[in-house]
Amino acid sequence: MARELNMDTQRQNFWKEAIKKEAFVRLAWHGKYANEIKEQESPTSKEKRLARAKKFTEMVPKPPTRSLTLPVINYPKKRPTNVDMVIKPHQAGDNDPDALLVEMRPVAPGVKRLLYHGFTKEGKGRHQYLQARTFKKPEEKYDYPLTTSWEYGWRLDDVVKEFRTPQFGRSRIVRDTFFRRNGILYAPITA
Repeated sequence: MARELNMDTQRQNFWKEAIKKEAFVRLAWHGKYANEIKEQESPTSKEKRLARAKKFTEMVPKPPTRSLTLPVINYPKKRPTNVDMVIKPHQAGDNDPDALLVEMRPVAPGVKRLLYHGFTKEGKGRHQYLQARTFKKPEEKYDYPLTTSWEYGWRLDDVVKEFRTPQFGRSRIVRDTFFRRNGILYAPITA
């Protein structure tokens, strides 16, 4: 029987009944003819079956034997301090490949101290630290843009310095000479 895609309740019940009937017929056939099949089975087939079972048990890996002694752990003599764990920014003369993996410049100690004072729920601690970090521009936090979307605004302050307001701009003239109750930006009157 092929499976139908659009099944309603009646068809589902029919399907369920057909599956149960097929299973019952198989069980009935097995109950009726199981003894005859066992009698027909030759000793060679039993030997083949035993040989196959032995082969499969040989294929299963045996668990390794474990020693009950604990391994010796060599603890370091000196614990690294916070100063040792600070990642230094990449310098031009360094040949250390890990120095190239540093993406962000180190955080100022004053801003980092905010992280450990107070709780976020009170607006201090992590919350205050993150607020202080948002005031810094990405080009002050990173050496280069990490994503392509950052390239659009990277070093935008350098470009903005070149722009000035137009000397003979018309927006002020339009605002002063047009008569409109609500100014230049029209807001419709609703009554």
